[in-house]
Amino acid sequence: MGTHKRLSREEGGNVMIEFAMLAPIFFMLIMGLVEFVLYQYKTYALNHIVYEATRNLQTGEVQDAANMRQKFDELCEESAGALMDCNAIQWDVRNYDELNEIEFPEVEYDDGLPSNFIFDPGGPNQFSVVRAAIQHQFITPFMDRLFNMGPDNPAIVNSFCIVRNEPWN
Repeated sequence: MGTHKRLSREEGGNVMIEFAMLAPIFFMLIMGLVEFVLYQYKTYALNHIVYEATRNLQTGEVQDAANMRQKFDELCEESAGALMDCNAIQWDVRNYDELNEIEFPEVEYDDGLPSNFIFDPGGPNQFSVVRAAIQHQFITPFMDRLFNMGPDNPAIVNSFCIVRNEPWN
């Protein structure tokens, strides 16, 4: 009888029950925070890669290469961080003669990838427009809803840069 009274007054299990109830929410918040930081890193890294690639495009280094697309990918590998996959980046590179001619055509997607992107770098004194896109799939529950994405629909990180090419010869 004394043991039953002592056990009914014992409160040591309350902490374990409270932890069991709050731990999933706590760990989901931590995972969501880490994943959001990775998403922001991917955005920053893509902006940096586009800037570096466009700078080399502006100076004519890309156009002087035997394979311009391969040179562009090599420049990406040089400036990308460890968490970026340059093979997953979709490039849209276009050239225009005048600044007022520049237009961004609406992106058309096929299986989540842009289908109307082209690779056509400009020549001397032309305007080069570089647009890049990469997918980011959220794995933390409810993060896809936070960014208005469906569970099977990845978020798409975009970046662009417009430069006037130097008058190289």
